[in-house]
Amino acid sequence: MKRRNFLLSIGAAALSSPAFAGETPADDGVAAALASTLANQQAYPASGMVAGLCGAQGQRIVIQGTSDAANGRALDGDTVFDIGSITKLFTALVLADNVARGHMAMDDAIAKYLPPDVRVPDFQGQPITLLDLVTYSPGLPGWPANMPKLKLGPFPEYPTEQLYQALAKATLTVPPGTQYVYSNFGYGLLGLALAHHAGMDFESLVVSRICRPLGMESTRITPTPAMLARKTPGHFQKLVKVAGWDIPPAFAGAGAFRSTANDLLKFLAAAMGLKASSLAPAFAQMLKTERPADKPDTRVAAGWFITSAHQDRLIWKDGGVWGYSSFLGYSALHPNGVVVLANGITDADALRLGKHLLNTEFPAQG
Repeated sequence: MKRRNFLLSIGAAALSSPAFAGETPADDGVAAALASTLANQQAYPASGMVAGLCGAQGQRIVIQGTSDAANGRALDGDTVFDIGSITKLFTALVLADNVARGHMAMDDAIAKYLPPDVRVPDFQGQPITLLDLVTYSPGLPGWPANMPKLKLGPFPEYPTEQLYQALAKATLTVPPGTQYVYSNFGYGLLGLALAHHAGMDFESLVVSRICRPLGMESTRITPTPAMLARKTPGHFQKLVKVAGWDIPPAFAGAGAFRSTANDLLKFLAAAMGLKASSLAPAFAQMLKTERPADKPDTRVAAGWFITSAHQDRLIWKDGGVWGYSSFLGYSALHPNGVVVLANGITDADALRLGKHLLNTEFPAQG
């Protein structure tokens, strides 16, 4: 599995508003970068990609390739993709919103927000906190020890009780908060804690606290009939179509959502402060604490990764599940934001492409 998300180790430009100035490439450059990425994918090809770009002068959608959907629907900004670990930003934002409202504190122990019969390990009396979970340093492994192996086909059945059993048996070998570990186990646990605290399931929580305030009506775990009609299939080797993963509640907070470029642009515009939002204090809260990641030029905040290079500061998150890859990010120094959604390709290629579209000094391909 790739280190940052769920992906297994296995056209023409359409303008909706005026073009950008500054670091973002012109439309022809964006389309060319997407086309080049598609053309160079052999192991995990995609039939198409959608890029959404936003900034001080507006936003636009750039499309390359096709959806390969059975109904023949073309790709556009409303095409539905599985977005994998972009979901972690929603989880982090709900937590940050609770903190901004005074309902939680980042240094609260996670055990405070779980059912009373759930045993949570500690390190020599030091508990796992909400901050440890949301900044990728919980002291837990990437997956629970009792997690079935991920392979081609549906996501394995994994009841929430099974995650709690694995948690009870886990042994922390380092103090929480001291070592970067990209943990789907940790984010699944955080999603469960937030849902338990709110008294509702995780999807309903995200819809009520994020999707409705931001107008993201095509962002759900369980697609509506209208979303299903606009969904593109994922792809594996030789453009073989694959069904998306239905990720169980145990890991909903780590990667279960589907969305569109237009919806994610709404999220991005709010995160960048381009659009007024009741969630502005929560977005600010997400960036209050930074911790080391696994590369010298990159740190982690609540949900976000932060890369400082090429005289820029990129704030981003990538995602990948079976058959799909994604990227969402913006520059903190220039008013540019980018969403990339693909019905194939690897998460590493989506990440490189997304950074390149934010700042062309970052190479589009590795």
